[in-house]
Amino acid sequence: MNLLPRIPGWEKRTALSQKLQELSLTKKLFLVYSIFALYFLFYHEAHLPLLWMVGLALIGYLVSGILFWGIVFAFRKLETKIVLPAIFAEVGIERPTIKLVPWVEVSFFSFSVLACVLTGFFENRSGILFFIVYVVGVLSARLIDNKTYYKIGLLGLAILAAGLVSFKSLQKAEIFVAYSMFKPDFEQKDLTRWNYNEENRTLHNEDLKLSILLPEEFYFHNPQNLNLEDKTGIGQIAGIISTSDSDPNRYPAVRIFFIPFRFDDESELLSQFKKFLDLQLQRGDIQELNELEREVFEDRYYGTFWTFYDVLRPRYAKTGMFFLAKHKQPYSLVFIIDESLIKGRRHEESVEKILTSVKIEE
Repeated sequence: MNLLPRIPGWEKRTALSQKLQELSLTKKLFLVYSIFALYFLFYHEAHLPLLWMVGLALIGYLVSGILFWGIVFAFRKLETKIVLPAIFAEVGIERPTIKLVPWVEVSFFSFSVLACVLTGFFENRSGILFFIVYVVGVLSARLIDNKTYYKIGLLGLAILAAGLVSFKSLQKAEIFVAYSMFKPDFEQKDLTRWNYNEENRTLHNEDLKLSILLPEEFYFHNPQNLNLEDKTGIGQIAGIISTSDSDPNRYPAVRIFFIPFRFDDESELLSQFKKFLDLQLQRGDIQELNELEREVFEDRYYGTFWTFYDVLRPRYAKTGMFFLAKHKQPYSLVFIIDESLIKGRRHEESVEKILTSVKIEE
């Protein structure tokens, strides 16, 4: 044992160990949390280039760190001491010397509800049910004056809210990174001027000299109403056709992308689309990706499709891109299609109707 101090760096390691031992329990917990959080974040973002990976990991760690210390601060303010008159002790009357602070209690519940609303936790009925049952349990502990279980319940509620906010922040940052990676390098033009004829259900864009027939029970989503995730693809988004007036990604969905110059073939576009699919695969949004043969539709659409398992909307589905050729306008159009996998058919009937109806004025 006497030989240990002679090991190079031994004294520094010993001093570091002593400093760690001197830390408070909260700081030790934060240190352990930081190690696991950073490892998870770097592992989760390992599919991205190094600069993006480090940036996203630090953003996630910063948000979760702020929430960690915010919860610690609120938890310490949850109770306050009561100064009792000396006469109580003299006559032998015992009263509680610590009481809960109402505004801090309300803050815990308000923060949790707000976090659940903003992160979409309440969009699922099971989420609402879980929250209500949990809160009823916490309030029951409050009513029977069981402070230990009540405080544990409040802490669990705050941890749930902090986890949801941290995950949502990381998700938003990932969406921004994906959009930045695939953002067009050309100057974008205004593609929001669409006209809709309700009688014949025809969409028309004068800037593109483009018209499309909208099948029954389909809706058009203008680019100005789309978020960054929906705009991510090949080129500049010109619009999305889907079966929902609120969700542009509900199957089947046809996303229209504009590129202001012509392509002789689809090989370069296909290469970009493969990178887009790889990003979704590495993020865990899709699984079991299998490439199909090159496809030609109506002798003017050229592209490739894949089958996959949709993790976000649990089902087996099909996705791919069609490059529209054989027109005289000085631009290119790419149609990215997401649809259900139907045995015996290449595409859903409604998708084929949409593609067939596409007309470009000469």
